[in-house]
Amino acid sequence: MRIIYMLALFISFSVLNAQTTVNPDISVIGQLEGNYAGDALDLNGASVELVFQGYVNPFARVDVFLHKHMDGLPIEVEEAVLSIERGLPFGLALRAGKLRPDFGKINVQHLHTLPQIALPVPVGQLLGEEKWGASGLESSWLLPFPWYNNLSVAYLQNGISEHHHHTANSEESEEESPGAAISARYSTFFDLSSITHIETGLSTYRLLDGPDVNIFILDVKYKWRPDKYRSLFWQTELFHRNGYSHLDEGLLEEHPQINAGYMLVNYQFKKVWNTGAIADYSSNLDGAVYQSVGLFVGFSPAEETTVFRLLIKQEQHGEEDSQLQIQTQLLWSLGPHKAHQF
Repeated sequence: MRIIYMLALFISFSVLNAQTTVNPDISVIGQLEGNYAGDALDLNGASVELVFQGYVNPFARVDVFLHKHMDGLPIEVEEAVLSIERGLPFGLALRAGKLRPDFGKINVQHLHTLPQIALPVPVGQLLGEEKWGASGLESSWLLPFPWYNNLSVAYLQNGISEHHHHTANSEESEEESPGAAISARYSTFFDLSSITHIETGLSTYRLLDGPDVNIFILDVKYKWRPDKYRSLFWQTELFHRNGYSHLDEGLLEEHPQINAGYMLVNYQFKKVWNTGAIADYSSNLDGAVYQSVGLFVGFSPAEETTVFRLLIKQEQHGEEDSQLQIQTQLLWSLGPHKAHQF
């Protein structure tokens, strides 16, 4: 009887465990933003993100991110990706579906994970307000070196849309969707000590259909983390874009060359507080130089589930008067995909 009892317990445990591994993790993340620019205060950016994540087998997982702004537009599929993380030969990994490719550092980060609330303006200008994502394939190869070296190559059905970024007192124009594109990123990772490391990456992008547009990115990230609740990181990306449009009779029209970048420093302390600074620059934002500097602070009263953030930024665009912006954000989360990760 004892053997039969133990066998029944083992079968019950196996069935329950199988069910929990099949069911995906489900999370909901909500946000509300306020923006003060000039003499007007506006509540905007209210949205909800629904996340489904789980392993379909020991070698592959699925991540689905659905995003809904509080407006009349339909739900947007932000990402829907099947990732084969291991089991392929030569240390290869594969992602397929609607995805954000490994292109630069910030492109793969979701907006709610950024400590400074807003996307750096040059990133929105070159990659889009929602950054670059489309249906396609991406393969990653962990190179056989003594230290971490990774090479990612992606083919996406749609390249980066042409954007005319809007500043605080202007309207955003329409976007043009180009054809297919490819991108690649080579990255390295070094442990400087047991609590510090540095990551560097070099990315390239090219349109396959339409204008000969090229983008190059150099990214660097340094992180110091002595314990779970204290950390300091510095992240920067430098962008260069050039290209030509093909006209009739074999003529070429040169696209405006853009040199841009941002630098971000964030310090987390006393478990639930973080503060930092951000600066960004673009040599050609709608025909004029753009630059800004800002300070931000964050507070997580309910640890990982709720975050309050404040950003104060001074921006200058061409000959226009400098503009003071004050942005606030409330983030909350329900489920394992947190609004803020310690």
